[in-house]
Parts: sequence; structure tokens; C-alpha cells
Amino acid sequence: MTTRPVFPMVSAMVSALLFARLRPTTLRVFAVGAVLALAACRDTESAASIAPTPRLSRSAQLEVSPALAGDSVITVSLRVLNPGAVAIASITASIDFDTTRVRYLSEVSLGDGALRAAHAERGRVVIAAAHATGFAEPILAQLRFVARDSAAIRSLQLRISELHSADAHDARTQLTISPTVVIK
Repeated sequence: MTTRPVFPMVSAMVSALLFARLRPTTLRVFAVGAVLALAACRDTESAASIAPTPRLSRSAQLEVSPALAGDSVITVSLRVLNPGAVAIASITASIDFDTTRVRYLSEVSLGDGALRAAHAERGRVVIAAAHATGFAEPILAQLRFVARDSAAIRSLQLRISELHSADAHDARTQLTISPTVVIK
């Protein structure tokens, strides 16, 4: 981009006003106008530019299947969408829940070669998962719960404490955690 200053034009206007026989207040008004023109105007020439590609952010959410019908076994999937970025290699997350509505059963094996561990304590399941070359699929972990009523899924809350990409960078910097649970 080339910028041409407007100084020659402003200085020519100021010179013309100084040599004209005007009252001091009129000169002040013209001087203020010239200063404003100097500050606001710029003649720019630019070649056609390409708009930068918007950065897509990562998002994490819990998905529940099947729909609830009271005292039913549900599968909760931890899904991390990672558009156009290096694959996710490790995660440490927790799912908090209301123990009067939900009971943790077990972890589901996904068969993708990842190392996973789940630790259940009262009202919380902590999940750690890692894959040497990065997860190929967006579902990083699956857990089974017993839901006692249809409002049970509203008590599920996802927290992610660590998320790293396959190139060892902190992937939480652009992460958005969905506050709602998606029902599949």
C-alpha cells in the first residue's frame, strides 16, 4: 500500500491564507480546518488485497444418546471439534453431575489406539486421554451413566483443564466449551 501525504496541499492553503488580509479569528478557523484535514485525510492507493481467512475456533461439547426415558443407560461422548488445525493429542477433562439424578457406570472403549483413564468420585468423573499421533476422530472419550429422569442431562457439566495438540502446543487458547449438552 502506498500512502501520499497531504502536506503539500495543506501548506499551500496555509500560505495562501497568511498572505490574504483576513481577520485573526478567520485565520484561526482556517488553521483549525487545515489541521483537521491534515489529521483526517490521507490519499491511499492499494493493490487488491485478499481478506485474511477467519480463524475457526475449537469447540468442546458433551453429546448424549439415546434420548432419556427414566432409569435408562445413556452414553455421554466428549467431542472436540478442531477445524483446520493440528490434531488433538491429549486431554484432561472432568464431567460434573448431580448424583441424585445421574450415576456413573463405566468408560466405553473406542478402539482407536488411544490411552484413556477415567476416575469417578462423588459427582465427578475425571478423564485423561492421549494418542501418540493425535486423535483422528472428534470423539475423545465416551462414558456410560444411568439417568434417573429426563432432566438428568441438564446436570452434566464439562470442564477441560488440559488440551494439547500433536505438536505439543496448548490447544485451549482457542477453545470454546458449549454450556449445553447435545442430545443425539
